Amino acid sequence: MRAVTFTLGQPSGSHISSRMFGPDSEFERDRIHHLNILADETVVLLGRLRGDMDDAARLLSENADVLGHSISSEQGGSALVYVHAHPPPELKEFLKLPRTHEVFFDFPIGSTQDGRLRVVLIGETNQVIQEALADLPPTLDVSIERIGPYLEAGTPLPVQLTDRQREVLNVALDLGYYDVPRQTTHRDIADRLELSAGTVGEHLQKIESRVFEAFRS
Repeated sequence: MRAVTFTLGQPSGSHISSRMFGPDSEFERDRIHHLNILADETVVLLGRLRGDMDDAARLLSENADVLGHSISSEQGGSALVYVHAHPPPELKEFLKLPRTHEVFFDFPIGSTQDGRLRVVLIGETNQVIQEALADLPPTLDVSIERIGPYLEAGTPLPVQLTDRQREVLNVALDLGYYDVPRQTTHRDIADRLELSAGTVGEHLQKIESRVFEAFRS
């Protein structure tokens, strides 16, 4: 089996997901356990949310896109949330991919430190996955992280990184980037690898996001 891992930004506009998880959001999505589009093209979602649950219930109740919702009792600062809603058009097309291609989503869907969703799309071959990716709505904010063999839950972290990410991490460790106090900079690592400092920063951010996600699982 093959898989592509990519992050997905928030749709713009007044949709409930934009209001709850925009740049200034006080909520944090822990993970989405289930997300499915129904025959009437509405969406049902089951996920774990962190934040003020009274505020979350108010926002869900006030939004016209939300057809129904319920929030479980809180445990450790988070709660299980069920939502039935009209999705934004681009998200609706995204969720139709398993209907139109021989692919499916790997659940749960996690989130990154900056609030993006980290999605794993699984298919039998790279061609099947590439065809599905070609049908992603162009208005979606998609950033592909990895295409390769499907990695089951519990796969050691180094295997989850791309070859370039492992190379950047090894140089960062060699130069003391994670020492206390820090012994090197993005520029030093970039010079060693003949990359830009910005590219190194992006790789390290993705690596660190993977580490935090692994500890949270």
